[in-house]
Amino acid sequence: MISCKSNAIKCLKCRTKLIDDISLITNQNFQCDPQKCNSYDIKKVIYLMEDKLPEWIKSRIEKEQWTKGRLNCEKCSCRIGSFDYISGRKCECGETVLPPVHFTSSQVDRPILSENALKLNKSNTE
Repeated sequence: MISCKSNAIKCLKCRTKLIDDISLITNQNFQCDPQKCNSYDIKKVIYLMEDKLPEWIKSRIEKEQWTKGRLNCEKCSCRIGSFDYISGRKCECGETVLPPVHFTSSQVDRPILSENALKLNKSNTE
């Protein structure tokens, strides 16, 4: 039986749970045409919804006074992502501004089914 813990995102180095549920990822709501723009490709970057950030991420952002900074694992200090509220970086196709908080996919362990789940969620919202 698969438990709900399988939806967790963990640090790749020490396997500490970073986020309990992948529903906090903004990749489920593609803001651009995935055929033209791969800024939201979960294989590279995992963007997080600002209004549902875990407390540990909110405290890091507040510590840096809502500017720019790195996100590190609380247990092993490995860099797992970053945030940038200053630049307002646009996606590859130039259609939208990318979310400011993200994990680097190569630094986190995410559920294998997350890509399929994200595609399913996308088709259900259309």
